[in-house]
Amino acid sequence: MERPHVAAAACALCPGGGGTSVREALAHKVSRERIGAELEGMIHGPDPVMALRLLHRLRIFAAVFALPPAAVGGLGEAAFGAAATALAAAAYDEMAAWGHPEAAFDRDARRRCLLAAVLLPVADLQVPAAKGKATSAAAHVVREALKWKAKDAEAVDALHAAAPQLAAIYRQLQGQPDGVPAPEELRMRLGRVIRSLKQLWPAGCVTAALLHSSRGMGLDGEAAPLSPGEAAAAAAEPSDGEPDAAGTQRRLDFCEVLLDAATAYGVAGCWQWKPLLDGKQVMAAMGMTAGGPQLGRLLAAAVDWQLAHPAGTADECREWLRREHGGGVGGLG
Repeated sequence: MERPHVAAAACALCPGGGGTSVREALAHKVSRERIGAELEGMIHGPDPVMALRLLHRLRIFAAVFALPPAAVGGLGEAAFGAAATALAAAAYDEMAAWGHPEAAFDRDARRRCLLAAVLLPVADLQVPAAKGKATSAAAHVVREALKWKAKDAEAVDALHAAAPQLAAIYRQLQGQPDGVPAPEELRMRLGRVIRSLKQLWPAGCVTAALLHSSRGMGLDGEAAPLSPGEAAAAAAEPSDGEPDAAGTQRRLDFCEVLLDAATAYGVAGCWQWKPLLDGKQVMAAMGMTAGGPQLGRLLAAAVDWQLAHPAGTADECREWLRREHGGGVGGLG
């Protein structure tokens, strides 16, 4: 049974019940700011998954999360809505069930995680943007279709970019396909992702769990491209309407493996670390008289070393830089 507050919110967008004329009105007459505001109210409401399902049932999902025609391709409205709502339901259940103290989701993190799940079926698509540049289809939806803030679009893009990296790290932690790499390398790779997501990193685990469960493994251990059908099939609830408890638990186990690894490797809070060496210290250590791209690469290398050696000191980092990168730009590869 639909909850009254959810139905009322959906009807604010779809007063005519979802017919063709209503979808055309959403596309051309109702302001995108109004659509974005109503959607935000639904997501912050007590049952955001029901609200998203209702948008799909009323056949206005694609009008709300409007993609440019060039980005739609073979992705039909029904397939997009089905995949997106299934993924959102899986993400919501995962966040609700994850009781780890380091996996807290505040209002913004929950909203951005749900939005990343909804837009996961189009994560690999690019669309034309201003000045001949390209942008992600997900960012286009956030900025143009919903008129949400640039930070929301950046967060969704960051979650989508981090998801395959976290899925690959998980597979290596599980010994697939070639066994676990050197701990220093794994610390560095995991730390890079955590630094990129900052406090959103638990949401990155949730998104990566969806992606991992939605992809088939190739012979080379790499993930096959995500398709909306695969995403929907992997994340959809059983036909009897009961929550997919087993699927939620598998995704929680995935997240716990990553969180435990970050804790064990000492990089769980690395996005808050102060760099061991600043620009002036690196220049002095390397005998440089000017900055530029070379300094940027050296600073990045120093951060990577710090991630690989959480207990390391500034002197050790300085010595490593001189030994490994004393040849300047050429030594940085």
